[in-house]
Amino acid sequence: MENRFTGGCSSCSVRVTAGGGFLGKGLDGGWEVRCATCHHVDERAAADDFDREAIELPTVPPPGSATTVALRVLTLSRACWACGKDTAGLIGLYPQRPARGYVGLFTTDNAKTMALVRRLLRQHGHAALAATVKSRYSRTMRERQLSNGCGHCDALQGNFPVHDEAMGRVAASGVDGLDTLLVAGCPVLGWQAIVHDNSGGVVAI
Repeated sequence: MENRFTGGCSSCSVRVTAGGGFLGKGLDGGWEVRCATCHHVDERAAADDFDREAIELPTVPPPGSATTVALRVLTLSRACWACGKDTAGLIGLYPQRPARGYVGLFTTDNAKTMALVRRLLRQHGHAALAATVKSRYSRTMRERQLSNGCGHCDALQGNFPVHDEAMGRVAASGVDGLDTLLVAGCPVLGWQAIVHDNSGGVVAI
């Protein structure tokens, strides 16, 4: 059904104007707005030949959709296992204004999310923290991956212990159990590429 309201998309929280996007029934039976991009992906997902690894997103935001979305860059401070000093761990991204029906905390367990977080940090005056994110070899995972590093000694801060602590805070207090380092304006296409990526690193909250 065509959308007659201004609101946030229930899948990505991108702002949609009246006449843009679509209305659909949410899990609670209420009406929710979906932007044209997320509506298209939902429709494709119902097809027999849908390939989660080959989702094609638009190259420009469709009419009626905002061009940027405000995202909270979420962190936590914890003691480095190597030097004992407090260091910031980058945890994930969450919309500043989550739309009705929106549920996703996208975590830096996912390499694409970590890369977007690093890019947003560089663009918004946090180059020093962005520099702690590097490709490092994890003996636990037995592979190289973009990872948090200590801001003092550069030691790898393993994804499992960092995110285990972060999810404990989220379970106790929701997304506000984490620290918001900054609210960054992000191009919607970059954000939607994360939202519709299917390689993991998303928590429903």
